[in-house]
Amino acid sequence: MNSNAKYLTLVRRELWEHRGLWMAPLIGVALLLVAAVWGINNISGINISNEPLQSPDRAVQIGAASLLGISSAIGLFACIVTGIYLLDCLLAERKDRSILFWKSLPVSDAQTVLTKLGLALLLMPLYVLLLSVVLQPLLALIIGLRFAPFESHLGGLMLGSLKTLPYLAGGWFFAVLWYAPVATYLMLASVLARRTPIVYAIVPPVALAVAEHLLFDTRHVASFVGKRLAQPFIHRAADLPADGSINLQIDWSMLFPRPDLWLGLIAAAAMAYGVVRLRRYRDDT
Repeated sequence: MNSNAKYLTLVRRELWEHRGLWMAPLIGVALLLVAAVWGINNISGINISNEPLQSPDRAVQIGAASLLGISSAIGLFACIVTGIYLLDCLLAERKDRSILFWKSLPVSDAQTVLTKLGLALLLMPLYVLLLSVVLQPLLALIIGLRFAPFESHLGGLMLGSLKTLPYLAGGWFFAVLWYAPVATYLMLASVLARRTPIVYAIVPPVALAVAEHLLFDTRHVASFVGKRLAQPFIHRAADLPADGSINLQIDWSMLFPRPDLWLGLIAAAAMAYGVVRLRRYRDDT
């Protein structure tokens, strides 16, 4: 069995054992379609039911806002299920003893761990982007049918989404790199835990933060964790100012030289190596 076939088999295994990974974003898509058909009349602060659309540029702006809103909503579902998956993926295989079967096959621990990590950090974001791109024309069509001012501006709605796509892809790519240490930390908790891995994930940073505050009256640990969890979302480029314009000119590549990004990736690589080593001996036998 060549390497590509191995990884494909491992990915299929993960999607079969953790169906929520692909089902939860689809549920988000269904909810967005229901909202578009029955109730949505506001996108990123724009009241589309009363929008006069004095120029085609306004339709482009709303098309851009709708794609950003779609990807954010679907991404929220994907992030929740991905976090749960990372906490459970290495514990579950020990609990149901499937780890013994997979270790009997010519598949290394490194290949298994990298497949799980790649599914969370690469395939899931690509899946969200694909769903967003597919859903956007459907929502544009629904908006055009529901609201007369948009009926003749469907092209503008589509153009807005196309102009937003490179910005959106850059933002997701930066977020994947930024959250890589968080993902590997959750996997580390999963491989260490015998039960309730969320406790292994939450207790260490909370204990460190409390101890630091009690001993030194500082909050460096809490500040570090908060910045790591929230940093990509402080860039509100998609927020609409008073004139309804959307700034899609942020160059995400300007953020890549940040030292904290690369230090995080080094920490992620170290934790991933630790997960591989620990999985080799953690079969609970």
